[in-house]
Amino acid sequence: MRLMIIPAVLTIFALPAIAQTPTPPLTAQTATAGTLRSTPPDPFVYQSAAEVKALTQWPDRKTHSKVVADHENYFVEYVTRGDSGNNPETHGHWYDYIHVLDGEGTITYGGTQDGARDMGNAEIRGGTLNGAKTITLHGGDRLVLPPGLPHLFGATQGNTFTYLIFKHKH
Repeated sequence: MRLMIIPAVLTIFALPAIAQTPTPPLTAQTATAGTLRSTPPDPFVYQSAAEVKALTQWPDRKTHSKVVADHENYFVEYVTRGDSGNNPETHGHWYDYIHVLDGEGTITYGGTQDGARDMGNAEIRGGTLNGAKTITLHGGDRLVLPPGLPHLFGATQGNTFTYLIFKHKH
């Protein structure tokens, strides 16, 4: 009986020490192996202002976007909007953290999104926004759009409008 009690007591005293053992730091090897997270970390990236401008400047004044990081629960995207049309949208599971880089545009947000279609995964697109508010946006402005907020972006007449979105899944 003593032979069974001694290992049990030692195990009980060892548990707090094990619980206090720090988690090893995340390295490229452990992340790639998937031991600490499902997606490996992004590598170091440097892009000059000229390279970022090449991602965001388009001569045709139409809307363009470029995803520069894409993971299961977040992605990062540059968007440039011209004066071309745009449809309202609502993201049921995504926060949009937006930093306006340059140009002038608008966001129309809130109210109800009537006549829209559910595209799957709680992504609602199209229709019209009723009872919404509109704000004019300029370079340097920051926005946070929570899940479920109907919104519509556009460039003001004769302008383009460029912003960076960090989308985080809720």
